[in-house]
Amino acid sequence: MIFRSYRSVLFLLLFPLLGMLSQPSTSSADNAASGKSPPKTSTKDDVPFDLLPEPFTAQTGRNEAADNRLKLTTLLTKARLQDHRGDLEGALQTYQRASRLSPGSPSILQEIVRLGFMLKRNEIASRYAILLAENQPTMSADALLRIANYCLEDAQATRAAELYQRAVKMLAQEDAHAQELGTQFRLLGLYLSHGEPKKAALHADEVSKMIADPKKFGLEEVIEQFSEGGIRATYDQLGETYLAAGEADKAEKMFAKSEETESRPAMALVHAAEVAAVRKDWKAAEEKLNEYLAANYQDAGKRPYELLLKVTRETVGSPEAALQNVIERLRPLHDQAPEFAPLAYFLSDLYAEQDNWDEVVLTAGPLIEADTNSAALANLCQAYTAQADWAALTTLLATGLDAQYELTRLTTPLAKLIADPEKWAAYQAYLKSLKPESLALNERIGVARLLQESDESELAWDWLQTALPDLDKQEQSRLLMQFGLKAFRSDQEVVAEKALRAAIKLGMPKSQTSLFYFYLATILEMQGKTDEALRTAKRAALLDEESALLRSRIPWILYHAGRTDQAIEEYQTLLNKFASDYDNQQTRQVVREAKRLLSSLASQNGDLDIATEWLEQVLDEYPYDTGAMNDLGYLWVDNGQNLGRGFDMIRQAVADEPGNYAYLDSLGWAYYRLGRYSDAIYQLEKAAEIAGDDDGTVFDHLGDAYIGAGQPQKAIETWKKALESLDKEKEADILKQVQEKLQQQSQR
Repeated sequence: MIFRSYRSVLFLLLFPLLGMLSQPSTSSADNAASGKSPPKTSTKDDVPFDLLPEPFTAQTGRNEAADNRLKLTTLLTKARLQDHRGDLEGALQTYQRASRLSPGSPSILQEIVRLGFMLKRNEIASRYAILLAENQPTMSADALLRIANYCLEDAQATRAAELYQRAVKMLAQEDAHAQELGTQFRLLGLYLSHGEPKKAALHADEVSKMIADPKKFGLEEVIEQFSEGGIRATYDQLGETYLAAGEADKAEKMFAKSEETESRPAMALVHAAEVAAVRKDWKAAEEKLNEYLAANYQDAGKRPYELLLKVTRETVGSPEAALQNVIERLRPLHDQAPEFAPLAYFLSDLYAEQDNWDEVVLTAGPLIEADTNSAALANLCQAYTAQADWAALTTLLATGLDAQYELTRLTTPLAKLIADPEKWAAYQAYLKSLKPESLALNERIGVARLLQESDESELAWDWLQTALPDLDKQEQSRLLMQFGLKAFRSDQEVVAEKALRAAIKLGMPKSQTSLFYFYLATILEMQGKTDEALRTAKRAALLDEESALLRSRIPWILYHAGRTDQAIEEYQTLLNKFASDYDNQQTRQVVREAKRLLSSLASQNGDLDIATEWLEQVLDEYPYDTGAMNDLGYLWVDNGQNLGRGFDMIRQAVADEPGNYAYLDSLGWAYYRLGRYSDAIYQLEKAAEIAGDDDGTVFDHLGDAYIGAGQPQKAIETWKKALESLDKEKEADILKQVQEKLQQQSQR
C-alpha cells in the first residue's frame, strides 16, 4: 500500500478560503431544508396547560424524502448548537452527516471546511473543499486553482480538469492572462496524458492564440520563460498536440513557427513527415524520411524509423515485405553507427518479428549492458532461449534485474521459457552443471529470482543463499525482504518465512526489524499459525509503539483467524489510541481500514446500527470513498432502510468504477430489492461475467433475480454455479441458503 505524505503546505494554499468561510452561513439551501430558526426557549408557559392543543398525530407515515428532510433539520440544529458551545469536533461530524442528506449544499460544505481547518484536520478540509468548489459557482479563480492542484496530487484528474476549466474562464474574464496561459497549458498536458488529444487540442488553440500576440495579452516577459527550452519547445509541443489530435494544418503551422524561432533541420524533416502521414500523403512522408536518413541524422531517436515502418506498410503489398524493406534500408545505417542504440534496438524489434534471433543478438547484444532497454532485454531473452545459449541467458538475467532485485522487464519471455517443457528442462540441466560460486553475484540473484518465478521455491532459496555473503547487511536485508514478499505473493509461505526470519537475524535497526516482524506475522497467519503470528505481531508493535500500522496487524490476525470478539476488542483498542491522530496519513489509512473491518464484523454479527455507524465514520473523513459508499448503500438496501439514499450511493460507486463486479452486484441487488427484476438481471449478469468463478454470491443474487422475473430454470442453473464457487468453509451460511433454494425449486 502506498500512502501519501502529509502536506501541511496545503493548509497555507487553501488558507484564503477561510476568509469567506469564517462565519456560519444560513443560505437558502439550509433554510429550505430546515425552515426558520428554532424559537428561543421560554422561561414559562405562555398558555395554560388546559389550552394546549392536542399532540399532532400523522394520518400516514412519512416517506423517505420527508424523513430525510426532518433528519437534516435536526442535524443542522444540533451542529449549530455544538459549534456555539465550542464542541468543534462534534459540530464537524454532525455537519458531515448533514452533507450526505443534502449533497452539494454550499453552506454545509463551507462549515465543514471551516471547522476542518480550525481543528487542523487539513486533509479532511481539503476533501470537502473539492466538493465545495464543485458546488459553489462563486468561488474565486485562485481558490479553484489551489483545489484543482490538490485534486491532481490526490490522483483525481477528472475533478482537477473540471476545476481548471472553470478557473481558466474566470481568469480570461479578469484579464489574468499569465495565469490563464499556464492553466491552459496545464489542461493541454492533462488531457494528453489521459489519452484525450481532441480536448488537448482545444487548449492548444487558446495557447497558440495567446503566444501569437503576446503584447495584446501582456505576456511579453512570460513567453521566453514559459517552458523549458524556450518558445521553440512550446511550439513543438503545440504541434505534437495537434498531430495527436489529427489536425495536420495546425500542426504544420506550429512546426513552421518552431523552425522560424530556431532552425533544426533534422527535426523539421521529421515533423514534415509526421504531418504528411496524418494527411495520409504517404509519398510526401516517405520523401521527407528519405532526406532524414540520407543525412544520417540521429536527432529524433527512433521516431523516424517507426514512422518509416508505418509508411512502408501503407505502400508495400504485404506486412512481411514491408518489414523486410525497412530492414534493408536501415541496416546500412546501423552498420555505419552500430553504437546508436535507438536504431539498433529498433532493428532488433524487427528481427524479433521475423524470429531472426541471430540478428537480434548481433544488433542489441553489444549495447544492452551499457544502455538497458526493456524491449531489447525481452528480445534478447527470446533469442538466447531459441539458441539454447544458457550462459548468455544467465548473464542477461543479471542485466535485467531492477533496483528491487526483480525481473519485471523479462516477465513475458521468461514465462514462455518456463512454459516450454523441453527448453525449461534444458536450462535446469545447465544450472545443475554449474557451481553457483562460479557465477557473478547478480547472476546468482537472477537465477534465484527466475526459479522463484517457476514456483521452485526451495531451489530458489538455495541459490539466493549463495548470494547473501557477498552483500553488505543493508543489501542483504533489502534482498531478503523483496524475495520474501515475492514468495508470499506467490503462495510460497514456507520460503517466505525463511527469508523473513533470516532478515530478522541480521539485527538491523528497529525501523526495519519491526517491518520484518510485521510481514512475518502475516505469513505465519496465512499458514494457520495464529498463536505464533500474534506473538510475532506483538513483537513488531513493541519495537515502535507509535506505529498504527504495526499495531494493526494484531487485530487483523484475529479477524483472519475467525476470533471475531477478540478482533473487535483489539480494533477498538487500536482506535482508542490512534483515531485522534490526524497528522500522519499512514495512520489515517490504518484507522480507515479498521473502521471498515469493524463494520464488516458488526454486519456478520447482525448489528446493522453499528455496521452502518462505522461506515458513516469512514465517509465523514473520506466523502468520496467509493468502497464505503457501496458497502453502506448495500447494507441499507439489503435491510430495507434508506432505499433512495442507498441506491444513489451504489449508483455513484458504479459510476466511479464501472468495471468493479462487486459494485455491479450491489446495484443489481438494489434493483432486485426494488422489484425491478429486468434491471437487476442486466446488472447481475454483467457482474457475473466479470467475476467469473470468483464469487458465488453474485450467482446467488442472479438466481434470485431470475426467480423474481419468472425464469426458474435459469435460476436453478445459476444457483448450481453458485454452489461451485462458494467457499465451503468461509461462506457456509450462503452455501446453505443456496442449497435450500435449489431444493425448494426442485420440489415444485
